[in-house]
Amino acid sequence: MRAKLLLAVVIFLGGVGFAAYEYYEFISTEVAEMEVEQEALKKKIMAKQADYNRLKGFAQNIEIVKQELRDLNLQLEAALDHLPKSFNLAALLRKLTSLAQNSGVELASFKPEKSETRSEGQFFSSIKIDFELKGTFAQSLLFFDQLTRLKRIVNLETLKISSRESNINKGSATVAELTGSMRTYRFTE
Repeated sequence: MRAKLLLAVVIFLGGVGFAAYEYYEFISTEVAEMEVEQEALKKKIMAKQADYNRLKGFAQNIEIVKQELRDLNLQLEAALDHLPKSFNLAALLRKLTSLAQNSGVELASFKPEKSETRSEGQFFSSIKIDFELKGTFAQSLLFFDQLTRLKRIVNLETLKISSRESNINKGSATVAELTGSMRTYRFTE
């Protein structure tokens, strides 16, 4: 019986020793791994929480963002009035002819170049247009004043003025003959 008791004590102590070893092994390796994994999961949760808060703030401001987008579209449309996507030289000629009639000058010629100019890295290209006008000096100034008020960008590059005397309605007036060039632009993507 003593032998059985001794055997039971040895088995018990062996089990306790094995359990202590397993506990030590668990504490020293498994718990450390679990703590590292727990920290990684906490960081993921914090990142997801930050994403959630950002998206929640965006969702709350969606109407403001939509209004800003509408405003930007209106600004783009207004900018395209100044810098259209095509030259549309026929419409420009109609507009210049109308301005000439309104100011009393005669648009004698309108000759656009055959090719457009585009510099590397720029968002626009341009085309040069040679023109001839005839009218009094005051009428010519009025024409150029109206030209500056166009929505579309048109730059006057060169201008040569010559004058001659003319008999208009039994009175004498000085007629200015203007030759020059202007440049207009278009938006390129």
